[in-house]
Amino acid sequence: MIGKLFFWLAIAVIVGGLAAVYMIRNVSHDPALWHVDPLTVPTPTTPNSFRMVPVIEGYDPVTEERIDLASPIYDANPALISQAFDEFVLRQPRTQRIAGTPETGWMTYVQQTELMRFPDYISVLFLDLGNGQSTVAIFSRSRYGRSDLGVNGQRVERWLEPLSSFVAE
Repeated sequence: MIGKLFFWLAIAVIVGGLAAVYMIRNVSHDPALWHVDPLTVPTPTTPNSFRMVPVIEGYDPVTEERIDLASPIYDANPALISQAFDEFVLRQPRTQRIAGTPETGWMTYVQQTELMRFPDYISVLFLDLGNGQSTVAIFSRSRYGRSDLGVNGQRVERWLEPLSSFVAE
């Protein structure tokens, strides 16, 4: 009797786990929900997000939200930087753009984790500073879980690496 109960309990756990994995891997990425302005979107109460915005004298970043890192200044117009960024990001594994275009300078991407395919959403906004310079605001956050173990911040820094040759000195 106990062996039979244990068998059915194990089957239920396995089926429930497989159903959860299927649902996570096939969740929809609604742009109306995830395509946000990285300067103004509220910071989640959970510590599974990362925000980088311009912190420049004389420039109001238009946010009262938590700032994790100051954005670099680029010696290039935002259209050029946005296009280069988008091309690099779309070559990253398990990554797709779900909203926006490089032409508008405002895009949102989803990148899924390797094993479980948990989605993380990354909203990016390129800003024209004038005089041939630009900067970027990025808000990267996990859809599930409480902690991201630093993944969102590491991703932002890794995704900006190819633009480092444009950083103003």
